[in-house]
Amino acid sequence: MSAKKILPKIFLFLGFLALFIIVRYRVFLRERLLFEFERAKIHIDNFFFETGPGVTRKKPLSLLEREAELKLYVAEPFRSFSDNDWREFWDIIYLPQPIERLEKKGLPNKMRQLSEDEIAFELMERYPQPFANFREEHWKMFFGIIFKK
Repeated sequence: MSAKKILPKIFLFLGFLALFIIVRYRVFLRERLLFEFERAKIHIDNFFFETGPGVTRKKPLSLLEREAELKLYVAEPFRSFSDNDWREFWDIIYLPQPIERLEKKGLPNKMRQLSEDEIAFELMERYPQPFANFREEHWKMFFGIIFKK
């Protein structure tokens, strides 16, 4: 037999086999496909987060002046910060953080910048001294320093 006669029969058989698999496992395939679309959407949203309207703050080129003001007005813990501590501090302020844990296992976290209240909570968790003792006027001064333009 020549390849011209066998090839259509092989493709016909594979087509029926694919049709059987799709019909037999359509519910599983549909759920899996929807899960993968949701996963891809979250990855795309997180990837393009910085260009979207959700970004309210852009990290300036230099933060040295703000760091000096924080050392002067707030003192500890900023006076004893290392370069790594400063990097982690500014990451809390400017970088997207994982916010929403999704119920489905295997989905990535949604990312966004923290609000001022969330930043305050995170700082109180990491550095209880002095942030746990801050009152409203202290927070206004603090955010005025770190967000000034």
